[in-house]
Amino acid sequence: MHAHTPQQLTPLPCAQPGSIVLICFANSASSLVHYQRWQNDLNDHIELAPIDVSGYGATAGGSGTEDLCEQLFERLQAYLRRPHALFGHNDGAHLAFEIAKRMQHVSPRLTRHLFVSMCDSPATSPCQTAHSLQVPVTALYPPGSLKRILGWRDYICRELELIELPSTQLDDPKLQQRLMQIINTHLGLLSL
Repeated sequence: MHAHTPQQLTPLPCAQPGSIVLICFANSASSLVHYQRWQNDLNDHIELAPIDVSGYGATAGGSGTEDLCEQLFERLQAYLRRPHALFGHNDGAHLAFEIAKRMQHVSPRLTRHLFVSMCDSPATSPCQTAHSLQVPVTALYPPGSLKRILGWRDYICRELELIELPSTQLDDPKLQQRLMQIINTHLGLLSL
């Protein structure tokens, strides 16, 4: 497994065949630290790219989201030009979703998977989205919130996997272990 420092948005070295970049959107310093800890637990073919988005302004809804997505999309090109998966927790999940939608129009086959964690479906109505997302989505949700998570199915036309997690706190060891199992399994299948 290879790790890149947060915000290190320079072209990556040639990757091994079957490798994939896992881009994680951190909307706080604490979530960035948690993502960085994943590097030792991810499979070797997964390159970790934790991105600190807290310095970009608002991360959920509002007028700043469109500008934020545009800035991130431009800055992430070194990662987005390679096969990748996107992971967003809480507000970072909406950013990951927006980046996946943009990639669908630019290079539809490079975004291999979208993980949205502890985040309700987008606030826009499905008819406002240009096209449904054609990327497999895994929605990770806290106990008792399945009904709010089901709205994701209106935004995608591929597989939607729903997984209830044991906790909502990113620093919970049981949650971390479960997330690593899920990510390694899904991205491991993509490398075959």
